[in-house]
Amino acid sequence: MLNSQTNEEINIGFSHIAGLSISKESCGELTLKKPFESRLIDKKREQKLIARTIDRHIMPLFCVFYFIDFLDRTNIGNASLGGIKNDLNLTSEQLSLAISAFFITYLIFEVPSNIALKRTTATFWLSFIMLVWGIVTLCMAFTKNFQSLLVCRLLLGAAESGYVPGILYVLSKLYRPDEFSKRVAVLLCMTALSGVVSGPIAYGTSFLEGRKGLHGWQYLFIIEGVPTICLGIISYIFLFDNIEQVSWLTDDQKAIHKSHIQIPEAHIHVDVRTIIKAILDWKTIMFSLCYFLCGINLISFQIFTPIIVNGFGFSVLNSQLLSAPPSVMLAAATYLGGYLTDKHKNKRGIIIAIGFLVTAIGFMLLRILEDRWAKYGSLFVIPFGVGVQFAANVGWSAINFPILDIRAVAVAIIIMFGSGGGVLLPV
Repeated sequence: MLNSQTNEEINIGFSHIAGLSISKESCGELTLKKPFESRLIDKKREQKLIARTIDRHIMPLFCVFYFIDFLDRTNIGNASLGGIKNDLNLTSEQLSLAISAFFITYLIFEVPSNIALKRTTATFWLSFIMLVWGIVTLCMAFTKNFQSLLVCRLLLGAAESGYVPGILYVLSKLYRPDEFSKRVAVLLCMTALSGVVSGPIAYGTSFLEGRKGLHGWQYLFIIEGVPTICLGIISYIFLFDNIEQVSWLTDDQKAIHKSHIQIPEAHIHVDVRTIIKAILDWKTIMFSLCYFLCGINLISFQIFTPIIVNGFGFSVLNSQLLSAPPSVMLAAATYLGGYLTDKHKNKRGIIIAIGFLVTAIGFMLLRILEDRWAKYGSLFVIPFGVGVQFAANVGWSAINFPILDIRAVAVAIIIMFGSGGGVLLPV
């Protein structure tokens, strides 16, 4: 008995000195657990805690910024229904050209804007371009003819061109790739939710018609332009260029985050040969085509839904309100698309194909149905398909290029083609 107790004490003492913990299993065997395993678990917990802390300080801001970005670029549809066409004596062709003009400069200035972001700072450049497009949105309230409206839309496209890529650039420095996709999915939902709010805002401004000598659509641009200007100033205060600058992480947390976030993309080198390879890659071509078609569906839905609903025979005011619920479906479908592509990684192509099929069915129903409420119901089918294909294509394209430098160029090309879908809106 004494020997047994002495041996146990010796074993316990030896395990303590050796830095090992010994536990007896039911089978009588001994299991050795190394201290670094528990430290590894603690480190992972700390990394998750840091990611959640960054989420609390950054994601709400970026969601608001992303939301206002798409709200300001698509409000022309609500303004069209609110009477801007008649008040400015626009022809249908001129209105269509003004709508699509945004996407022309958006394409032209997307790359230069990203270069400016890298040569200045994210804090300065993102705040500056938001301030500019807020001022342009406000100026749209005081346009007097087609020429002034066209200039404003061109300037708006140029200003907004660098914002979404800029946000994604900042996020890529804060999150690892496996964390990054979830945050992007949340931002994509903001695209759809902007349509939920735009209709009720336009509905409210309709009651301001004639106040202070202004039309309802003028108040629409004022109400959406002024907050954008304020957000541009706020973003300069709260954004940062380096995680080392923030005060809401300790020095130890910053060190852990720096070690955790290191990814190979930092060593990407892009030259002419890389660009040619990316352009000629069949995956780039296919994803660009898919994203281009998806862009046409998404942009046309966001801009023209109020006008389409009005064409069913509903009043202008009711059309503004009824344009909001289909956008709720778009938001839900976007989230669902992101969830499905993450859960069923080997079936992403099928998910995209289903999204296109559902969209086609929705447009077919819109064409053949006669009852106005039945036609309105088809506007819930279309965004379901669009949302699924949108989220699936964005997530899938980014991981299909194993060579990192080609991936960087290919994804940029694919995004540009998606935005280019808006150029065909007049057609």
